[in-house]
Amino acid sequence: MIRRHRSGSSKRGQALVEFSIVLIPFLFILMGIIDLGRGIYVNNGVSQAAREIARVTSVHPCNSGSCTLGNSTETTAVVNTQKSLVPGLADPTASIVYQCVDIRDQNLSNTACRSGDFVRVTVSVPFRVVTPLLSLAGPFTLASVSHIQLP
Repeated sequence: MIRRHRSGSSKRGQALVEFSIVLIPFLFILMGIIDLGRGIYVNNGVSQAAREIARVTSVHPCNSGSCTLGNSTETTAVVNTQKSLVPGLADPTASIVYQCVDIRDQNLSNTACRSGDFVRVTVSVPFRVVTPLLSLAGPFTLASVSHIQLP
């Protein structure tokens, strides 16, 4: 007995095999594009957070009771707002560092920051990719530094 196959059924099987071969690289590329977009978004957020925190800290450097750079009520409010906006900034490994520097970018005492000195704020946030092969490289740190002169 001779069996005859319909020509349409073998083409459907071939298309299924080709689709399954192309699907995995396509998904990796798609996930990589999503990770790139997330990275750009977080990087922009970190830069904006550093600028905003430095701006508020330059206007309100410290509380009147204890003058340590960055301990003012206004700075604390902006930091809390930025933690809710920037992904990863509320993470325990994220950091916000306040420094008082001179025009040559050399550190001064954080308690003796005077008019004409500069506030340097450094914001660092961990970033983890979700793409399987890229996640083997480990977590990355996105950081931004902003300088603003005290009035």
